Amino acid sequence: MSTTLPVPGFLDEPGLVLLFFGGKGGVGKTTCATAAALALARQRPAQAVLLLSTDPAHSVDDALADLEPPGNFEVLELDAEASLEAFRRRYRDNLQEISRRGTLLDDADVDALLEVALPGMDELAAYLEIAAWIEHRRYGCIVVDTAPTGHALRLLTMPALVQRWLRALDALLAKHRYLRQRFGGDMAQDHLDAFLLGLERSRRTLAELLQDRQRCRFVPVTLAEQMSLAETDDLLRTLREHQVPVTDIVVNRVYPSSVCAGTAATAATAELCAVCLAERRRQLAALSAQGELCRGARTWGLPLLPDEPRGGHLTGLWRRLEMLDMLAYRAPPPPAPPALPVHVEQPLPLPPAGLRVLILAGKGGVGKTTLACATAVHLNRQRPRQRILLFSTDPAHSLADALGQPVGPEPGSVCPGLDAQEVDAESAFGAIRDAYRDELAQMLDRHLGNFDITFDRDVMERLLDLAPPGLDEVMALTAAMEHLDGDRYDVIVLDAAPSGHLLRLLELPELIAEWLRLFFELLLKYRKVLRMPRLSERLVALSRSVKRLRALLADPHRTRVQLVTVATWLGLAETADLAAGLADLSIPVSALAINQLTPPGDPACNCALCRRLREREAARIRDAERRFERMQRVRVYRQQEPRGLAALAELGASFYREAADMGGTS
Repeated sequence: MSTTLPVPGFLDEPGLVLLFFGGKGGVGKTTCATAAALALARQRPAQAVLLLSTDPAHSVDDALADLEPPGNFEVLELDAEASLEAFRRRYRDNLQEISRRGTLLDDADVDALLEVALPGMDELAAYLEIAAWIEHRRYGCIVVDTAPTGHALRLLTMPALVQRWLRALDALLAKHRYLRQRFGGDMAQDHLDAFLLGLERSRRTLAELLQDRQRCRFVPVTLAEQMSLAETDDLLRTLREHQVPVTDIVVNRVYPSSVCAGTAATAATAELCAVCLAERRRQLAALSAQGELCRGARTWGLPLLPDEPRGGHLTGLWRRLEMLDMLAYRAPPPPAPPALPVHVEQPLPLPPAGLRVLILAGKGGVGKTTLACATAVHLNRQRPRQRILLFSTDPAHSLADALGQPVGPEPGSVCPGLDAQEVDAESAFGAIRDAYRDELAQMLDRHLGNFDITFDRDVMERLLDLAPPGLDEVMALTAAMEHLDGDRYDVIVLDAAPSGHLLRLLELPELIAEWLRLFFELLLKYRKVLRMPRLSERLVALSRSVKRLRALLADPHRTRVQLVTVATWLGLAETADLAAGLADLSIPVSALAINQLTPPGDPACNCALCRRLREREAARIRDAERRFERMQRVRVYRQQEPRGLAALAELGASFYREAADMGGTS
């Protein structure tokens, strides 16, 4: 009698047209999304299946390697710049015509604001492209490999941003529409009305699809690690708030209960070696603490594989799934794992005392947050007279998880001399937008009295809705700069967003400076009407901070970047792209940390899994030595997940050695 193995819902729903894979960086989203898209393409030979990457640091092509996919399988790694240019070409005429329909602002004013508002709108471009494909049924199914958690959620909450943006455009058109109807008796919609209604229809179609359980799914991918599970818990909470369907969760790289020993010809199951046993027990302990994580969804485990799942290894990936009973991990907890000692080879010199900003950067999930925290704690102990701020720009903050204590949107004490801060960039900009509207209302009521400028007032109220996306994140960075300028802190240790979004963030100050210049010109031109001193003061301060930020980031004596990677082909490829992007921005990189290496074991141990992992990692270390030969390199081996000040201090003391400088830059 045959038994049918359980199948995850995202591979067993014939009506599925939109499938997202998301989660913390480095958990295997790209691997899972690529394997799922390949499986769906083979299941649906009569339909086109699209694998779409919205992560600015794409790695789908790297994951496919030399695999020849089915003929109905397509790949698109979304190019934000190309999408923006296509957006401009497609909609420029309509947007410019809207701007010329009678408002208080003249053509040049609104044209300039619309033009400078468009850069940085890669999530908007992705959203509108997906909406168009869905509307025209171009693909039977679209599988989306999303950016790490914080930026993936921006894509899923895009309906609200698009709606606000469309309302701002509609406000520009409203006065002309009223005059046409009032004095010309023309009640018909013209082509510009149709244009906005078409965009609104696409927005609404995708917004409804995102909540349709039969046609849309979001699959969180996570690791059996405390910080990854905590971020997944936050992701699930947000998905539920937005009613995005989640029926399956994938826990990746689960250590097996037994391993193969011996050669392929004499393979047999064997007891776990000490390293594997420690890792498996650590994973079970992490899962036991999150027994309620997967409420309402099935949890699947993908095993840690001796070979990196690329190319041909992707085709059989889902056959390795096993269903995990999360409730079984709740009680009793598994035995405490044997401790893995901190093991670091070729530690780095201590950062120079005159450094003002140290950025820990890299692909998501490689351990940036842990190393940033360990760096800050170690500097605090080595230089107790320095005032240090540990600062996060990642939308999916995890400083609090690493430190083992709460971290808020304002600097808060971790220990004497060391503060930490996780800025809520979106809320900070929302406060400026609300203050602007309040000041505008007071100004109009005070100076214009009963004079009715309803339509122009609506346009002015929505001007900040045309600000370029990313302004909020730049504001978060400038907030950190203000701490330095005010001599509140001597050095900032920055836990950066994952690679692609870090590069975009570091490119944004140029754009923001241009947008601020245009806004200032607007306030100056209409100073007799737009008398808004409080807004002007805030924007002047922001402009100055942006200029200082641009100068600081390019100064090798005051700012340095330490790259963090893991010893995988995908990890090194993305790190090389990040290093090249930073070089283009003239931002100095001083060192590379190769993190999460398999710990050395007993030479007599015959564990095939550990042996194969070490062989694979040794090959990648040789690659890193060739690619990054001019950088200092430190190797950090996997250990008990460092959490809390004592564990972070121990890691920091091993990661750095005493020295006056960090050496040359590359």
